[in-house]
Amino acid sequence: MDKRTFIRTGLCGAAGACICRPVAGTLPGEEPWKWSKLAMYQVETPRGIRCQICPNECTLGEGELSDCRNRKVYNGKLYSIAYGNPCAIHIDPIEKKPLYHFFPGSTAFSIATAGCNLACLNCQNWTISQSSPTETRNYDLMPDLAVAR
Repeated sequence: MDKRTFIRTGLCGAAGACICRPVAGTLPGEEPWKWSKLAMYQVETPRGIRCQICPNECTLGEGELSDCRNRKVYNGKLYSIAYGNPCAIHIDPIEKKPLYHFFPGSTAFSIATAGCNLACLNCQNWTISQSSPTETRNYDLMPDLAVAR
């Protein structure tokens, strides 16, 4: 085993051990302290809060979920309930990704949250894209920790 393979194997093992800790007990919908406020992408209307993240522009009342099943109104503010709750974390070979001009044999870090505003017929991730973060098994991983590790 050469030095490069040893370091790559060690980093993959350390990353998997550090960030793949499942959430125990509560669902993401029950943790408002963890939600991310989306102040820049909301407009208050007489019927509720209008989300302007995607072209659907959902108008949501208190406690309602958006079409993508990721946004929720809580105390008059729009929040992302997927924030810090990835449901898929993988270190994949670079050949599996749609990337060009990367070193063959290297790896890529993949992370995903549940919910999508599209309903593509041939989606390879349909099981998580058409679910809410409250319906998937999630990991407790805030963005700053994902970058740091």
